[in-house]
Amino acid sequence: MLTKPLCCIILCFFCFGISPLTVLANQTDTLLSNEDTVTIDDLLSQDKLSVSLKVNQKSQQIVGQALVLSIEVATDRWFAKGSSIESFNLANTVMQANNVQTINGSKRINGQTWATQTHEITLYPTSAGIFQVAPITLDVSINSEQNGIINGKLSTQLIEFAVDLPKALVGIENFIVSPDVTLNIDGQFDDKKDYAIGEAITQTIVITASNTPAMMIPELNINHGKGAEHDDAILDGISIYRKPAQVFDESNRGTLLGTRIEEFTYIFEKAGKYEITERTIYWWNTQSNSLEALVIPASTWTVSSGSFASAASTRSALTNLTLNTSVVLVIVALLVIVLMVWLFVKYFKLIKAFYIKVTHYQQRQIKKRFFKAIIQKEYLAANQYLFQYALSTKKAKQLQHMPYAIALNKVAFAKESVSQKESSLSIDISDAKALIKQIDTMSETKVNQAYFSSDKPIALNKSS
Repeated sequence: MLTKPLCCIILCFFCFGISPLTVLANQTDTLLSNEDTVTIDDLLSQDKLSVSLKVNQKSQQIVGQALVLSIEVATDRWFAKGSSIESFNLANTVMQANNVQTINGSKRINGQTWATQTHEITLYPTSAGIFQVAPITLDVSINSEQNGIINGKLSTQLIEFAVDLPKALVGIENFIVSPDVTLNIDGQFDDKKDYAIGEAITQTIVITASNTPAMMIPELNINHGKGAEHDDAILDGISIYRKPAQVFDESNRGTLLGTRIEEFTYIFEKAGKYEITERTIYWWNTQSNSLEALVIPASTWTVSSGSFASAASTRSALTNLTLNTSVVLVIVALLVIVLMVWLFVKYFKLIKAFYIKVTHYQQRQIKKRFFKAIIQKEYLAANQYLFQYALSTKKAKQLQHMPYAIALNKVAFAKESVSQKESSLSIDISDAKALIKQIDTMSETKVNQAYFSSDKPIALNKSS
């Protein structure tokens, strides 16, 4: 009986004129090629590919605390493309969407450099106990040395980890696990105010936790009366509306920051006294490994029988009165400012004269000119300025008894040459200052000023 390959060879020879040897060679190559096909499992068995799974957890891993599953794929060649993790579930844990972080790297094994791809999966256990992670499947693509690109799947090993619940947290249903939690409250009730029917108060509560996603911050309950807890509750006489919570994550200098914003609106429908008991937010401090609490204070308030419309009209009248008073005060202030400007302009000359008199402005200017003339050796002008200064201080009569004044007068009216003045008769700035000081310390004398004017130079010792 003819075998199937032999029949094919004969048929090809008669029908297409193909040589039987050619057909036989092609079939032989195909058989050899199939025998040489290399798979991902072959690379694993040949120690050319490896996969490992480990759990990166704290020394005390507690409920609600982040835990990282680290999957490392390594090859002695390189990856043709990035490896990927197939979807998997782990009971009693919370995993964020897109929570896988992939890191490319390398390591040395037996003196050879291997390429690595590490996938880190962050999850949050919601209960205590022993967790088993079933094998996780990955799709990989390896660029081998002799067989080109090899695609396939590989799986991690089974692994376990333990999660504890500290004794301090036993019996507490909701808590936050974080190194730092803050609470901010906007919108407080006024226990001294009588609210009217129809009024409303909105209270916004912001909870922020570091190194914790916002989805791990539990929602708030509304406690009223004798501690009963209700969501979106309607108290007898009060309607409470709760907006959908705003939950979002941010990154602050590489640190995850989760925020939850709760907003409650209380609408007063009946008169009476109301109370919302205090609420406690428990959180486990991962830095000190201790339980801490943030307290939302209790709120009490009273609703009067008056309607919101009448209360609103009263408040509106008070607001208008306050507004009118403010307008009047602004107008009065403007009028005062305008009046002050007008008085300043009108009495500017008097104010200026008063300023000059009080500050001895004229004397200071004459003194400056006197010193300048001495420095520049303009002794005649200096002599005139000195006499003007003495007149302004009412001490002109004493000049004739002052040695420096007498010396200056001689220098100013000397007939000799300039060189002779500088050598025999001279007065310097220190002498001038001493002279002014002497005048200032002397007592005043009455001088008949009808013949003198301090604003005009006076020529002394002139022959008639």
